Amino acid sequence: MPPYTKLPRPAGHINIPYSPMSPANWGIVAAQFHVFVYPDVRVALQALLQSAITLHAQRLEAGAASLFSDYIYYRGQTEITHRLLPTRLRGPRRELQPRERWGVPGGPPDKDPRDHFGDWYEDIEPMREIEESVAELSADELKRRDESEAADVLRASKLSSIARLGDFQKRAAVRHYSHAPSSILDLTTNPEVAAFFATGGGAKPPMPGQIGMLWAIDLNFLAGIFKFEIISIPDGIKIRMRETRDDWGDNKKMFEDQGILPACLEMTSVALPFGRPLAQHARFLSLTGENGEPLPLATEMTWWSIIERRAYMCAFIQDGKTYEQSSHNITEASLLPKDDELATTLA
Repeated sequence: MPPYTKLPRPAGHINIPYSPMSPANWGIVAAQFHVFVYPDVRVALQALLQSAITLHAQRLEAGAASLFSDYIYYRGQTEITHRLLPTRLRGPRRELQPRERWGVPGGPPDKDPRDHFGDWYEDIEPMREIEESVAELSADELKRRDESEAADVLRASKLSSIARLGDFQKRAAVRHYSHAPSSILDLTTNPEVAAFFATGGGAKPPMPGQIGMLWAIDLNFLAGIFKFEIISIPDGIKIRMRETRDDWGDNKKMFEDQGILPACLEMTSVALPFGRPLAQHARFLSLTGENGEPLPLATEMTWWSIIERRAYMCAFIQDGKTYEQSSHNITEASLLPKDDELATTLA
């Protein structure tokens, strides 16, 4: 697909505000986004891919280094208000609240803003703040979540196919079969897999009219705040990214004044001997301290917020149907096989 292809016309857009002081920064992440909403997931998928290609081309034209050409990872979520967070860090589930929809004023035929922004817009409230997200997760709740994951890893380890794996591989495999919270964010290299899950794949499809979200993370757009190292690991590779706050100028002091510790972000591609992660083209994003130690909650939430705000976003209106494409093996039977031993063990 050539760069600079004209994007599909959105139906509307939604504004998502973040606190500019969460974290305090100069230009590392923005405080306000608008997300285009397309009439269905197929159009949103087209727009997401075209946007990624165009932004990548613009970045190269501006003289920015391209460390990776194929390292774009995708995730689909059924509701636009859901954060790009590992399950361990998600706040309590809330009932969806209706949002008021406003019309986009028109203009002259040659410069009508509706051609770019769509016919309407909505505002998501309240503002997303690190402090509020941290306050929703007590130490007792985090301990309960960690114990839940550890219990499922222990159950799964009774299988010889799991017992022989390393600690991270065990957790990554369990992430695809267990409902236990995890600090690992699972992604895919296949945007159609993201579309399947964004439309309720494997669960009850969302109500028609609900607004879903497609996310894309391009590691190249993290190059300004991380330095990269590719490491061979058993049965796979790991891209380790260490932050470069010594190059941030005033931002270094701002982060340190708030007690935000240095972090290490890791994208792991590892072979797992089970149907689901293989069919879903699974990749795993995790966040630790510089030496692999757990991070304090406020630091961890801050870094996930930075990653979220550096991702691409495309939204779409749910039609109550799960996205499937049988010719590409995008079906529930293909992506969520139920006959392997780990599915039975953790059922």
